[in-house]
Amino acid sequence: MTTTTPYQQRTAHSNFLAKRWSRYSILIGFAVFTLLVFIYAHLSAVPTKPMFDLGQLSAEYICSELQSNTTGESSDVIPNYVHYVWLLKDPSVFRLDFKVFVSVYSAHVYFQPERIYIHTDATPSVLERARASGDVWTRRVLALPEIAFNHVTAPTATNRGVKITQMEHKADFLRIEALRTHGGIYIDTDAVPLRNVAPLRHAGFANVVGGAVALTMKHAGYVNNGVLLARPNTILMNIWLQASHHVFDGKWATASIHLLTDLVYRLGAIPSEILIVHPRAFAPTSWEVDDQRRLFEPSLGALPAMAQVVMEEDATGRPRELKATCPDAMAYLDERERGGSRDRLEMDFSSTYVLHAFDDEIHHIRGWDHEVNLEYVVARKSNYARAVYPAIWHAVHTGIIPEKEARLR
Repeated sequence: MTTTTPYQQRTAHSNFLAKRWSRYSILIGFAVFTLLVFIYAHLSAVPTKPMFDLGQLSAEYICSELQSNTTGESSDVIPNYVHYVWLLKDPSVFRLDFKVFVSVYSAHVYFQPERIYIHTDATPSVLERARASGDVWTRRVLALPEIAFNHVTAPTATNRGVKITQMEHKADFLRIEALRTHGGIYIDTDAVPLRNVAPLRHAGFANVVGGAVALTMKHAGYVNNGVLLARPNTILMNIWLQASHHVFDGKWATASIHLLTDLVYRLGAIPSEILIVHPRAFAPTSWEVDDQRRLFEPSLGALPAMAQVVMEEDATGRPRELKATCPDAMAYLDERERGGSRDRLEMDFSSTYVLHAFDDEIHHIRGWDHEVNLEYVVARKSNYARAVYPAIWHAVHTGIIPEKEARLR
């Protein structure tokens, strides 16, 4: 009969406890991790409780009075008006930079709108001075034939008396007013059209909104408020404006992204009121720095041989890439996929209507001077540059930008 010493017994017991504790520690660790994830998601994700009580508005008011504003044969299509909001920090200077030109000119080319409204608090004399003697990009924007100014007074407080101090919050209220009054397409100045949104305008919905890409759970599930399509006086825009005055608290996203997301997901129950499109339609990249690096960092390799030459034109003199017909799209996809010309870091915007190019964090990207200018776009070394290049080529082709200045290869 084998006997064990007290030392061996203690060792065996210790080994048993170690194995048992190892199993328990794994279970405890997993439980703690799960709890932390749950708490993080609960505190940070899209609100599940309504931010605005729709019970304050009667069903008759919503379904009869408001809905009647957007029904009828004459208003089934979202108007082809483009809206920008531009408030002045210095009331004596109206200045638009190159990136604003890229956005506005791309809207001019792809959307072919009836009007491009600039809702601004600039005085007529300041605007006239900018048109006549402003810097080159300001003058080029203001020379576009569709440009129309709408003078606005930026709000300073909500109907409940809460002060509105930040420029971005003032613009939040003004964008809703613009769409509620005129209808059309609202675009932030850092959002760049890449194709015509006519199919969305004719989709039969009173409003069209898009989801927002997020790299973390904390920011997932929200609606992007930088690109919005709406008929005049829609239920969503009327309620959003009322609710904004009710819930605005001075925080960055409460009355804009958070409230809009809450209303969109609930009012989407109303037939034909809201079409929610995939995040890649309007915001294929997020505002987080890793995504901005992917979009703006000039790290792409040499251009494919096909892209080195000047773009092929169609019978109207427009670049085929701008026309976006089915044969053009198939030729583009064939060149990218079968030809093997795609850089491994190159992003595909084939399903993107508007590229919301958040750029607040690009100064954190190392290895370049952070200048997004004409030279940067023409070089086509970044995903942003390659995406917006066709519109810039069009501006050169039509003489808006002198070819010598662009130095096209």
